[in-house]
Amino acid sequence: MRLFWKLFLILMITLALTAGVSTWLSQKWLTENQFIETRLASMESYGETALSIFEAEGDAALRQWLRHSSRTLHFRGMLLDQHGKRVVKRRISENMRPLADRVLKENKRITVIRPPMLAVAIPLQGQSESFYWIARSRLSPEQLRKGGEYQLLIRLISALLAIVFISWLLTRMFTRPIRLLQNTTEQLGRGKLAARTPQVISNRKDELGDLANSFDTMAEQLNGLINSHKQLLRDISHELRSPLARLQVALELARNVSGDKAGEELDRIGKESERLNELIGEVLTLARFEEGSVQAEHKPIQLDNMLNGIADDATFEAEAMGKSVKVSSIEACTVIGDSLWLGRALDNVVRNAIRHTPTGTGVLISLILQGNQAHITVRDSGPGVPEENLTDLFEPFFRTSEARERHSGGHGLGLAIAQRAVKFHHGHISAINHKDGGLKITIGLPLSK
Repeated sequence: MRLFWKLFLILMITLALTAGVSTWLSQKWLTENQFIETRLASMESYGETALSIFEAEGDAALRQWLRHSSRTLHFRGMLLDQHGKRVVKRRISENMRPLADRVLKENKRITVIRPPMLAVAIPLQGQSESFYWIARSRLSPEQLRKGGEYQLLIRLISALLAIVFISWLLTRMFTRPIRLLQNTTEQLGRGKLAARTPQVISNRKDELGDLANSFDTMAEQLNGLINSHKQLLRDISHELRSPLARLQVALELARNVSGDKAGEELDRIGKESERLNELIGEVLTLARFEEGSVQAEHKPIQLDNMLNGIADDATFEAEAMGKSVKVSSIEACTVIGDSLWLGRALDNVVRNAIRHTPTGTGVLISLILQGNQAHITVRDSGPGVPEENLTDLFEPFFRTSEARERHSGGHGLGLAIAQRAVKFHHGHISAINHKDGGLKITIGLPLSK
């Protein structure tokens, strides 16, 4: 059923329920009014009876009738003369005085409805003079229930129930499916390409079901494209290894034949073939991480010793380019992981910093402990990276026009591999521009318990 018809049915059901409840409440309201009006009319008619008794039999008979009526008819009444005095020679009670003053002043029928209290005051015309009749009654709990004392509460509860019912239906129809779609979208955004919408949504026969099916189709196509991309990288890398190996063999044969005649050119070819071999190795490594096929050990690693060793090895490369590597604040700590992959991640970050720090400057490395994590920072003295490109640094083959030109070395894969290796060890890696210049890479790794 399409959303239009679902909404149509919900509105029709809601209108029907509202009409039913309104009719019922109106009937209850009419019943309440009828009950109150009947009660007031009865008390008003007692005034005629009281006046007849008084004029026919005197005040003693009236007093006796009023006393009897208060016990049997459950009301209190009094008959006043035209001057506002009780004809039975008694004082008017304080709670009846305001009503007596008002009827004397206005000389017309007055009713007071303040459940559980009802009161009526009317002018009467006797045989020779005018009188006033005042009666007051208090409704019992049973009469209040019959009369609808709780109509306002019932109306509020009925309106609240109708709102809750409509909200529940709309939530079940729209909000819950949209939330499930949102969760699936977030899973897909986090790289879980197998995420699909639940069948409770995809099996729907409305627009939301169509949207879920379209989303699943998109996810299937996206998964296929990414897997094809990974497969292509892996296959190309494997296929390039064989001609590259033959090229290196041919290069050595050319050296033997030419001697020193083409030494410089052949050295250049050898250097480029080594860079190509390194690039192929990095692509294969990245493909293994993307496929989740990396096999790693989980052993205690003395992280401070590993970082000092990487810094010592990087120092030789830096000094050859007129740069330096400095180590500070190295605290002893142990983490659990694979020394090969973790060491490669740290080495990629350090060597990336060396490539981008200017000649005559250096790279600063530190290791401090914060809570249950080890924080490694590697800062260069280069120009930094535009703020909008900081998160893109860890994407494969990403370069910026200023900080990561090809002449600086590298293929745009070092930081991508480092990020995946750090995540493999349940850590995190981020990049920021230091306030004093240069790019600072921070790596957080959980400490061994």
